[in-house]
Amino acid sequence: MGAYTGERDHWAATHSRQLSADTLPRVDQHGRAQPRTFKPRRRRLSPTRQAALERLEPLWSLDVDGPPLDATAVFGRQVPVVLEVGCGAGENALAAASARPDIDVIAAEVHTPGIARVLAHIEANGLTNLRVVHGDALEFCARLATASLDEVWVFFPDPWPKPRQRQRRIVHPDRLGPLLRCLRPGGLLRLATDIDDYVEQMVQVCDAIPELDGGIVERWDGRVMTRFEIKGIDAGRTITDLAYRRV
Repeated sequence: MGAYTGERDHWAATHSRQLSADTLPRVDQHGRAQPRTFKPRRRRLSPTRQAALERLEPLWSLDVDGPPLDATAVFGRQVPVVLEVGCGAGENALAAASARPDIDVIAAEVHTPGIARVLAHIEANGLTNLRVVHGDALEFCARLATASLDEVWVFFPDPWPKPRQRQRRIVHPDRLGPLLRCLRPGGLLRLATDIDDYVEQMVQVCDAIPELDGGIVERWDGRVMTRFEIKGIDAGRTITDLAYRRV
């Protein structure tokens, strides 16, 4: 009981720091403020879901900050590792972990309801090959070793539609560095969006990176239909998938 209480207290302290940090700009290595790539949202959980979150997060989550992280040690084996950036309600991460027991999945999300849902499914389905990160995936990447990921997924990221907001988009020359550092040679960066000018930006940014080779592709059948995609379709928008391999 004492060990569990210590883990829970550590999570609570870390979690509270993450929430307060959501409203602050990140600072790069030169001390320059970097805008957030996501919109902080506050939604209360039911008492039952909150209790489940507090019980399960210490068991199946990885802290955003901390010492270097060895995925082999975390999962207890050496297999391909996938990082999903902004997993939402976790549909893709859960589907991949369930259908592909030969891979390990890390699902990062800043919003608490999505994390709570993923954790509940991990317990209900006995998924040992899935972990969550409750916070900014770009910051979490600092814990990962270079070339330690086989795939990185960024599906329907916050669109930041106004021209003055586009510097906040995660697929941006100033943002992809942490993700690409962690992606092994031959690894895949998979993207999807329903915003046409974001497709153009994704292509421009990725095509300008010599280490990436790829472009627009047919819809990847490994990506499940989420509420974000359904919302885009209902609004008459075109869904575009992109895939880039690190060479």
